[in-house]
Parts: sequence; structure tokens; C-alpha cells
Amino acid sequence: MSHSTCTIDGCDTNVYAKGLCRLDYRRSRPRTPDKRETIACDCCGADYQRPKRNKARWGANYCSYLCRDYTRWGPLSSELPANHWARHYGTTCDWTWAPPPEKPLPPFRCGTCGDCGKAFVERAYSTPSKWCSERCSRRVAARIRKAREHNSPGHYRYTDIMRQYRKQGLVCAYCRKPCDGLPDPEHVIPISRGGRNDMSNLVAACRPCNADKRDLLLTEWAEDRARRGLTTVITDLAGKQYAHLALA
Repeated sequence: MSHSTCTIDGCDTNVYAKGLCRLDYRRSRPRTPDKRETIACDCCGADYQRPKRNKARWGANYCSYLCRDYTRWGPLSSELPANHWARHYGTTCDWTWAPPPEKPLPPFRCGTCGDCGKAFVERAYSTPSKWCSERCSRRVAARIRKAREHNSPGHYRYTDIMRQYRKQGLVCAYCRKPCDGLPDPEHVIPISRGGRNDMSNLVAACRPCNADKRDLLLTEWAEDRARRGLTTVITDLAGKQYAHLALA
């Protein structure tokens, strides 16, 4: 008669093998002792025992971590004592660890941010950074991603926007008032409507004007503000400070 549950009294788990559940079956199996082998340490030459394993996987054999560290980094404090390998068997020895000498700090390297032009200092051992901070890196990535989504050609840096902001007399291109903080790069023809993503289509604008213009053309924006009863802004970008624009 087959049992659907374990034959051990008080256990109602499903049968795994030989009328026992998985847990009781494993408990009933005799444990196979590990096969051990005697081998010589590659550092000190002392014989020690270890579980038998594949030689091809383990390139070197050390009786203790001390021998391993001695081989890798050399004598850190003094010669290894004769009984140092006794730690492998749970006993102690007279050898004490000495920390390695402090390494000199690596030199520094100066760089310039590829977006905002700010100078920064970083460790010389690292890969040279393109940006001064994570904020600049994410801003450039978002800008490139947005232009790629609309298949808009061209590329610009924020230093170009700041240079244009100085040409405008440190005022917004539309409301002709100083920006509250840093200016925003504003696409005269929105890239969602076929505008380029370079300085031939960019001016420096304040955050309120940039947010209010949205994806409208200059004429559409002027009509929209007049319909809402807002103050008019300068949409006729004339002057030598806007000679770089290629509006078509």
C-alpha cells in the first residue's frame, strides 16, 4: 500500500522517496565524509591536509592565509614562524599581522566640463571625466535624447548659451529682463516642429518665458498672449546679438 504522506509519526508532509518526506529522507541518509589529501604548501613547504579538489581549478596551494599573503605581497613585518600553519588546525601561533606601509595619495588632474565650462579637480588614476557633476551629465543626456526623439540635427553646449546671454546684455531675449538665476536654452523654432538643436536656433531666455512659449512659434505665441490678456513680449528678434539665428 502506497502512502501519500510521510510514514514518520506526526509528519503529514507529502512523500519524497522511500515513504519519507524530503526532510526525513535527507536525515536518514548517511553523510559521506569528505575525502582529504595531504599536500605541501607552495610557500613554506609544510604538509597539511585539505579536502580533495581539482588541481586545474586551484593554481596554488597554501596552508594558511598567511602563506598566501606572504607570496602575494612579500614579508609585511617579519619572517613567518615555523608554526604559523597551525592556524589551519584551529591552534594559535606567535605571528602577528603588521599593516602594510601607507601608499602615497595619487596625484590630481584638472579638467574642464564639456557643458558648463566649469573647472574641476579629480583623481588622476580614474578615467578622465567629461562633466563636472552628475547634474551636467544628466542635463546633456536629456538634451541629446530629446533631440534624437524628434530627429533634430545639431548640438550645443551650455557655455554657448552663457556666451549668447552676455551678447544679449544679460537679459532675456523676449521680456528683456534679467533672468532670476541661470538662463534657459530656448529653441526659437521648437525641435518638435522641425527646429534645429544648435545655436542657429537658440537664444537665452528666462524660465517664465521659456515655460510660457511651450512649442509655439513666435507669431503663435504673441497671438496666444494677446488672447489671454498678458503683456506683449518682443518676438521680433532683430539686432546684431541675434544675427546668428537662421530662421526660415
